[in-house]
Amino acid sequence: MSVIMELCVFSISGSLSKSKEVKAILQAFDKRGIKYELNPMGTCVECKNMKKATKILRLASKSIDAQRFYIVAKFDCYKGRKKSMQDKVKSVKDDLSNISEGS
Repeated sequence: MSVIMELCVFSISGSLSKSKEVKAILQAFDKRGIKYELNPMGTCVECKNMKKATKILRLASKSIDAQRFYIVAKFDCYKGRKKSMQDKVKSVKDDLSNISEGS
């Protein structure tokens, strides 16, 4: 099984900017060798199973220094997936370039 998880973890108090919180989470991922893709609205990770995905989510929640925080997580679970997150993005970009060429 392959699980792609998009997560967003942030405090609901303190500074308006959440970049320091995101940085702390990504540093925790880096320390543990967790590959991720940062995007403007969250961070995506790819795992072998849901157990690993929830461990990563727990790590993110422990990495944030806040008394109260909010978590949003979305999961794409697929048994037998052969393509990675990067492959999925590349496929869409290729389709877009084919549309542009056909215009």
